[in-house]
Amino acid sequence: MERDLMTADTAGSAAPPGRGPHGSHGKNLTLLTLSTAMDNAESSVTTVLFPLMREAMGLTSSALGTLVAVAKIVGMLAGIPWVLLARRFRRKTVLAVCSGFWGIWVILASLAGNFTQFVVLYGIAAAGFAGAGPIALEILGDLYEDNRRGRATGLLYGGVALIAGVSAPLFGRLSHLDNAWRYGYLASGVMCLVVGVLILAFLDDPRPAAPQPLAGAVAIEDKARTLRSGLRELAAIRTYRLILVQRLCSGQNVMMSFGVVFLVEERGFSTATASVVALPFALGYLCGTLAGGRINDRLHQLRPLSGRVVMLQISQLAFAGAALICLQAAWHSIGYFVAIFAVLGLLQGQVPVVNRPLIMAVVRPELRALAFAISVSTVEAFAYAGYALLTGFLSDAIGLQNALLIVTVLLTACNGLASAALYRPYARDSTALLKISREATPATDTGKDIPATP
Repeated sequence: MERDLMTADTAGSAAPPGRGPHGSHGKNLTLLTLSTAMDNAESSVTTVLFPLMREAMGLTSSALGTLVAVAKIVGMLAGIPWVLLARRFRRKTVLAVCSGFWGIWVILASLAGNFTQFVVLYGIAAAGFAGAGPIALEILGDLYEDNRRGRATGLLYGGVALIAGVSAPLFGRLSHLDNAWRYGYLASGVMCLVVGVLILAFLDDPRPAAPQPLAGAVAIEDKARTLRSGLRELAAIRTYRLILVQRLCSGQNVMMSFGVVFLVEERGFSTATASVVALPFALGYLCGTLAGGRINDRLHQLRPLSGRVVMLQISQLAFAGAALICLQAAWHSIGYFVAIFAVLGLLQGQVPVVNRPLIMAVVRPELRALAFAISVSTVEAFAYAGYALLTGFLSDAIGLQNALLIVTVLLTACNGLASAALYRPYARDSTALLKISREATPATDTGKDIPATP
């Protein structure tokens, strides 16, 4: 039965005529990647330079958990308002502001006089970056048809990982300078401003410009009504509800956030040496997104009712196994950790290329930005914040190694097994949306809308 849906999937979910990426798809995908990478760049700076900040300000490991948690909690609250702004104004303008020009707050954070000032400014910066992911993913969904979104998402997140992986060792090289963490955040903020200019000047939005905003109370009432109806429709999709639960129970991201600190505290490496694992992790992540995206699309074509869920389970269970090896091995050479972090990156890179297309396959295009604002900027951010805080406090009580074993190994393994609950709902919900799409949109030939893999 699943094989019989291959033709319908390709025809029924094709992008409407005139809205494909055409000759500019590579440029648009690059700009969307840069916009999404800004939040990750901040996390990369924090992960690599925190040991230096901790030493300069007299902090403990729990302070890193506080930083990550504050950024994610603020982002959780700010994601949906950015999406609503993108409905009222040009999406690329809103994207340029939240992922680019908002970087001025990162520059101000680099000048903070104490940890409290830094946390406040860092939190304000995170409030802007929270809008980039949902808006960029909505535009991506408009550019690519369903059976090619895995590869497109893989290219986007692979590029994000590569940018973070290359920047982390560079920031690590600053460790010999006084106030090195300040220079790292200053450079990151300047990069954000540059990206904002590039998006505003060169991004092509496939959706027509949003209508002029209504005035006063009418605008507020209209926004509230639109938001309520959208939330009700999303809540009625069982697959989407289960994905939210699945993401709420995901502690995988904590591994990389605390990875460098783990190598410094538990294995005795210097900050400059430990930071080199960020690049192999990013390269592994890049390979995971690129190869994983293609495998995901292939599995989806062969088994459109279950292929993506199978891949989601495999990637999570394998990640838990690799994380267990990393945390239990008492290697004294950084080379061994370089190899295992590359494997961790490879497995982690398969998660977004499965999770994002899963959501796109069951949610109408008009609601995808809101869906991603809830799942990525709200639920995932809340989970990331909670597990970062938990890891930080547990590390002070039972050691960082034991804390990571609980959060990244035990929790991820349980989550991978529990993801089997997605099979039946996903088959039903994706088929229902496919039927609606096939009835509303004639088949078009969009076989060349994926840029060549770099």
